[in-house]
Amino acid sequence: MIMVVAAAVMAFAGWQNRWISDDGLIAVRTVRQLLAGNGPVFNIDERVEANTSTAWTYLVAVVSWLSRGDVAYVAVLLGLACTVGAMLFAVAGTVRLHGGSHWLLPAGVLIVLALPPFWEFATSGLETGLVFLWISSSWWLLVRAAPGGPALPLVLVLGLAPLVRPELVLAYPVFFGALLVLRRPGWRTVVRWFMISLALPVAYQIFRMGYYGLLVPNTALAKEAGESRWARGLIYAGDTMLTYQLAGPLLAVIPLSLWACRTRRDLIVSAVPLTVGLLMLLYVLRVGGDFMHGRMMLPVLLLLLLPAMVLPLRAIAALACATVALWAVVCAAVLSVPYGQAVGPDGIADERGFYVLETRDPHPVTAESYVRARPAPLSTENATGLHVPDMGPVPLRADQPARLAVAGKVLGTLSASFPLDVLVIDQLGLANALGSHMATACGQRVGHEKPLPAEYVFADYMAPGTPLPDERFRAEVDRIRGEMATGGFRDLLDAARAPLTPRRFWDNLVGAPARTAFRFPTANASCPS
Repeated sequence: MIMVVAAAVMAFAGWQNRWISDDGLIAVRTVRQLLAGNGPVFNIDERVEANTSTAWTYLVAVVSWLSRGDVAYVAVLLGLACTVGAMLFAVAGTVRLHGGSHWLLPAGVLIVLALPPFWEFATSGLETGLVFLWISSSWWLLVRAAPGGPALPLVLVLGLAPLVRPELVLAYPVFFGALLVLRRPGWRTVVRWFMISLALPVAYQIFRMGYYGLLVPNTALAKEAGESRWARGLIYAGDTMLTYQLAGPLLAVIPLSLWACRTRRDLIVSAVPLTVGLLMLLYVLRVGGDFMHGRMMLPVLLLLLLPAMVLPLRAIAALACATVALWAVVCAAVLSVPYGQAVGPDGIADERGFYVLETRDPHPVTAESYVRARPAPLSTENATGLHVPDMGPVPLRADQPARLAVAGKVLGTLSASFPLDVLVIDQLGLANALGSHMATACGQRVGHEKPLPAEYVFADYMAPGTPLPDERFRAEVDRIRGEMATGGFRDLLDAARAPLTPRRFWDNLVGAPARTAFRFPTANASCPS
């Protein structure tokens, strides 16, 4: 009963807050290129992995192909379906864990259902719902496998971790290790499980290195996921924890979930998501969180609450659940970000509220809402050349695979405004083979710290010999163009744009580590406000 009600409430709340984010539209363009036969790219003939979640990209592509539906709307509905499925698996796993009691109380599930960020990121067009589903299904499968149930489904699902989100590799050894401790299989079985779980991610990693020429998605470079930003991470985590006063509810139910464990096996199973949740929290703190309010904290909260989704009926559990229920009413009805529909002073945004306000649409679920709110800067009917904001149009290089190239920083909306055969140049690096390798130029919002100067865009895409009115600007463009023709620059651009021959695939593969580490400084980057 709790499981069905929880899924229904999440379905209702997610649908009432349905939307697609600007970043979700970036993924939509990649899926559209894939369906058009141009490969998993953002721009034709430029191999850049602009999406963080491989599994989400191909899942949306398959469902869009089967349904022939609008890709953006498919992404919204798929996200909601994944989130609702996650609720079913999460509660089902905990019910099975505490199944010795006939009466169970909703505990952690109330916290999840009461948090507005869970409602908002149930859709958004991003892979967050798929992350919820992977976490919850792994939990349910572990609870089933622990007493001797089938282990192979868990092994297969665990292998998908880095394809769903790269940081989920933190969960893999904990879940896999717990399975080995609980089942104590022979070494041959361990090797077989290990090979089965790693077959798909290893195969994709080889493809990624050979096709894109990098070790990680391009987004990881644009956001410098390898750097440490502990102070910003603490601000980000505090933004979620303090906004919804989460310390009290978490402390009320998590210890009781361990107290409710009847056996050593149950205790080991319960410790798995708690351990992974803490590791994921450390990851969020280290990378500095995100610019979207709550988004990166949601998987952490779900993991920490899994063993406490429901609790056996006891006096102390009833008191805790009553307290959480009162908090849930206040949270759902009253608590909200103090910078509603805007960007906060620390760069964290009420992302859904911001775009609802900008598009003037309470449910912007397709690209049309964004395009209407921010019309394209030019018509594509007869336009040609390279167009950079605040600069006059200039001719494109003759070897470019398009007659029109448009640069900008609001990438999802910009990409939705033009056909697939128009080059959409990302000046913040998420989908730009060059810009993601800039050294960080700003101490601002995560993902907005690498504003590629116009000089680099002109040097990369403008036809050589084009006269420019500003002599100093022209000299800088010429200097950069000369620099880009040699060394690490040339290797980087060839990896993304040279024809993909077997030799090119091999060179990309073996050169991926050095190419991933390549960075170049810029002295004239203009940081966005």
